Amino acid sequence: MNLVTNVSKWVVESRTTRHICINKNAFFSYSSVGDEEEQVYLGNYMTTSILGKGKVFLKLTSGKTLALSDVLHVPSIRVNLIFVALLGKVVVKVSFESDKIVMTKSNVFVGKGYCDQGLFVINVYDIINESRSMSSAYIVDSYDIWYARLGHVNSSYVIKLQQLGLINMHDKLSRKCDVCVE
Repeated sequence: MNLVTNVSKWVVESRTTRHICINKNAFFSYSSVGDEEEQVYLGNYMTTSILGKGKVFLKLTSGKTLALSDVLHVPSIRVNLIFVALLGKVVVKVSFESDKIVMTKSNVFVGKGYCDQGLFVINVYDIINESRSMSSAYIVDSYDIWYARLGHVNSSYVIKLQQLGLINMHDKLSRKCDVCVE
């Protein structure tokens, strides 16, 4: 009996110890684990098998991409889980404010979410699972991040650096910068 209820929800959790994904198709890279080789201990003291491990790229509604490494594939779990402490280890700050969750990295907005029946769910627009070259950084670089890193230079310089292969960008969205407008 499959107890999976929502394969598209990604819950930020503090009681788990690893990132867990229930859908094999969500993995960007994947390696199988032998039968009964590894297991996850559940809150009800039962265990369930880990079928594989890999990397998952979540395209957030903010336009940024969150890369989750060493994600366990456990299809019998009810919802995808993101371990908040692992985000903290790569300097992604997670703030819980009333019924909202906000993620930032180096004071740059990464993404947000909402509270749903006591669980904090991040706003995911899409899952990137095609085979294409991507940065191994935890937050895959976007135009906004490079624009801020380079000191708010003219956008044509950011695009030129990307064309020369000096920086990795997976979007070319140039919005008005709140800092530069002031």
